[in-house]
Amino acid sequence: MAAALDYLSNVDHRTIGLSPQYWAHTPLLIGDLVSLPLINGVDCFVSCTSSSHENDAIHEPPQIIPLSKVVLQGVITAIDRRPNGCILLVLDDGTGSIDVRYWDDSCNQSGAFDFMELQKPAAFAIGDYCEVLGKIKSMTAGAKSFCKWVNPANSLDVRLECVREVHASSVCVMNQDMNSEVVHWFKCLKFTQDVQQHKIKGGKDVLPLLSDSIVSSIFSADYTVESESGNILERNCCQTPQRFKRALLYCHCEATIETLDPIFRYRDALLNKLLDMEDKLQTQSRSEYHSYIEDCIDLLGCNSNSTSLPLLFSFESIYKDEDLSSLAKDIVSSTLVPEANARQLVQNTFRAMANDGLISLFDTDADLYLLLSVERVIEPYLRNSLPGAMPFFIRNISKKRMNRLKRWFESSCDSTMC
Repeated sequence: MAAALDYLSNVDHRTIGLSPQYWAHTPLLIGDLVSLPLINGVDCFVSCTSSSHENDAIHEPPQIIPLSKVVLQGVITAIDRRPNGCILLVLDDGTGSIDVRYWDDSCNQSGAFDFMELQKPAAFAIGDYCEVLGKIKSMTAGAKSFCKWVNPANSLDVRLECVREVHASSVCVMNQDMNSEVVHWFKCLKFTQDVQQHKIKGGKDVLPLLSDSIVSSIFSADYTVESESGNILERNCCQTPQRFKRALLYCHCEATIETLDPIFRYRDALLNKLLDMEDKLQTQSRSEYHSYIEDCIDLLGCNSNSTSLPLLFSFESIYKDEDLSSLAKDIVSSTLVPEANARQLVQNTFRAMANDGLISLFDTDADLYLLLSVERVIEPYLRNSLPGAMPFFIRNISKKRMNRLKRWFESSCDSTMC
């Protein structure tokens, strides 16, 4: 095991989730956050140890800690309230500034309990000092370089100067806490010091603590062995329409639960609507988003003349659809605040479908989403993609789902001799 660990890095995708720090909200200065390198597609904090300097006889590799969530503090310098319910903030802490995207849920709390609204949601203004907890989202990758920090045989794909934003789960005004900024800076410095002193454990450091059976399962061909019920097209576990299974390789059994719509009435109607829109999409000239479609096709490595066009759609077009709007209101009609809950249902369904790998936010400014259908997005990507070239909307698909899609594609190629 020790010999094997020498060739393993903390950014190996099989072990990233073993690191407790990957799931924790890490205190960072904004200047450090925007300068994080993207290593093997993962946002990482890199810190050199005291023995990594040029004048030392022993050269140890830098400490690389993958991160996914952060705690930021700073002053709000701009606010843009988008029509889709999203609030875009610009946060500045003196070391840099970053966009923060926030969806306020205070009016409903996901529908678990339907209390009347007690105060105006998102009560913050320009000039407020706030604490933000959220997920790091890399929007574009910067210049590509290769580093051999871990082992000469294991070079890392490193991208610098990436464009990032934070998708906030909490925005809290801290105007009354006079020393909160000082405490936050001390926490950021403490985290850097802990990384340098090897107090923060990565996935590679956690592996020796696990049993041999667990370790072997982690490295067993990326979970290629799947039960008989793993083939979604042959499942009889739920009432998922066959249309969804064929078009998306999707099953309700693996869907993110929505308390306002536990039997997925709205999701089913929305998916049927999107698949109908996709079927009607024949040429780019018939779509108002033809320039975005061209960009999507280029990212997939396809030729627009030889591939079916992917479907791009806006949140507003779905929210204002009369049939879907009527259905949403009918589903939440028995709640205390049906009008607010109807909009909340639409937002929650979009968020859940993105989490399940069915749709992906394609362009934030235009508020465009991409339907990740098998025929028009997944299969063209798997057929034409180059090693290491992964579009941002493919990266949003979970590894488990992506592995299933790859196995389906390989089996379909074997059966058709493609």
